[in-house]
Amino acid sequence: MTEPFLVADIGGTNARFALAHMKNGGIAVEELRSFRAEEFDSIRAAAHAYLEAVSVKPKTACFAVAGPVTDEQVEFTNSPWVLNIEGFKKALCLTRLRVVNDFEALASGVGSLRDKDFLEIKAGAGDPHAPTLVMGPGTGLGQALIVPFGNRERVVSTEGGHVSFAPRTDEEIALMQFIRREHARVSVERVVSGIGLVNIYRALCEIEDVDCDPMRADEITAAAIKGTHPIAVKTANMFCALLGRVAGDAVLGAGARGGVVLGGGILPKIRELFLKSAFVERFLDKGRMQYYLEDVPVRLIISDGTALLGAAAMAKGAEMAKGADKGAGNAD
Repeated sequence: MTEPFLVADIGGTNARFALAHMKNGGIAVEELRSFRAEEFDSIRAAAHAYLEAVSVKPKTACFAVAGPVTDEQVEFTNSPWVLNIEGFKKALCLTRLRVVNDFEALASGVGSLRDKDFLEIKAGAGDPHAPTLVMGPGTGLGQALIVPFGNRERVVSTEGGHVSFAPRTDEEIALMQFIRREHARVSVERVVSGIGLVNIYRALCEIEDVDCDPMRADEITAAAIKGTHPIAVKTANMFCALLGRVAGDAVLGAGARGGVVLGGGILPKIRELFLKSAFVERFLDKGRMQYYLEDVPVRLIISDGTALLGAAAMAKGAEMAKGADKGAGNAD
């Protein structure tokens, strides 16, 4: 495929677009641009703005979206946007459009990364025959599995971010009770995500009986990094510890002893704080099952655009298949 194809990574906060090309036997992603979702009424408007800026009319596209892709109408978990796949394909005059879960795309891009694109969080040999868990907090909490079979790998998207939150300490129980006043069911995404940062911050202000100004997730992490706001610092530390517990639980549930790859938009921005946090301690804190996790490596993606690389690889695969893949989330 010589013509450029359109790829996108569309989350609850940002929509990122790029053009992908076949280059030297691999895939190159260029002309990357990011748009704030709140500035556009629809995905179509954001995509048109991007294509006008780069002056290209691609025929093939792959969009990674933050939400489950189960039919032709995709509703985003943490955004009011809706994507009608067939309608969008016609609006952009596309011959082929593939729509996939954003963490399916992220997991599909992991194999294209180099050692320098990762930061080691926890050492371990891992089991090469077992699945690898790919997860990360952003606006929500995404999860996918890379499952080896023979000499190949298959990526399985999941909705693991919506399993129930299981608090252990008195403070965590108080956090859950705080969130339950607004949501009847408390999932792990309610505490380990951008939304979760805000929920933890608000809950800690109440638990410690401290007056706190309302802050967005990025303001909380910025204050935590500066160390100028005690509740923000405690919020970030609690967030990282809870992520460790959730990641360890996910490894146990999926048998993901191949390793854990962390992504998402939050962790790279709080890298130093994250490295000093209780993440690894809580990851291993599984009682009699701790041995199961001790050899599981954990790495953090620190390079940009991995989901776009994955979407590009999936777009290439769809093009090469020439319509063979008729699964949910494909419009051919």
